[in-house]
Amino acid sequence: MFDKIVVAIDESVHADKVLSSVAELGAKFGSELRVVHVLETGFVGKAGAVNLESSEMAHKVVNEAVAYLESKGLKATGNVRAGLHGKLATEINDEAHSFGAQLIVLGSHGLTDLEGLFVGSTTHRLMHVTDLPVLVVP
Repeated sequence: MFDKIVVAIDESVHADKVLSSVAELGAKFGSELRVVHVLETGFVGKAGAVNLESSEMAHKVVNEAVAYLESKGLKATGNVRAGLHGKLATEINDEAHSFGAQLIVLGSHGLTDLEGLFVGSTTHRLMHVTDLPVLVVP
């Protein structure tokens, strides 16, 4: 049913719960998993696009997630994509389609509550830009 699953993670405390849930799901369906993290970029005046987080941290987060899933006996790969602030959902959707996923899994939290009030969450946006099923882990 879900031969390929994309799991989108960030550095938040909720990522562990997302990984635990996708590990269980992946084991049940024998799924191939792709861990994706979107390295957020923004524009700062004339400086142009700048990373809003460390590339090294983004790769560390993905590598640790892949290692965790592999330790559970699952086939997992990872990818770090770059995406403009506010456009992360589009990058996650693009990754899912490139991978041939039948499901996207991500957490319900990530931004602070205050930021979520003003810009909306990546999870909410993803549900509006994708045609794939989305499993939201609370």
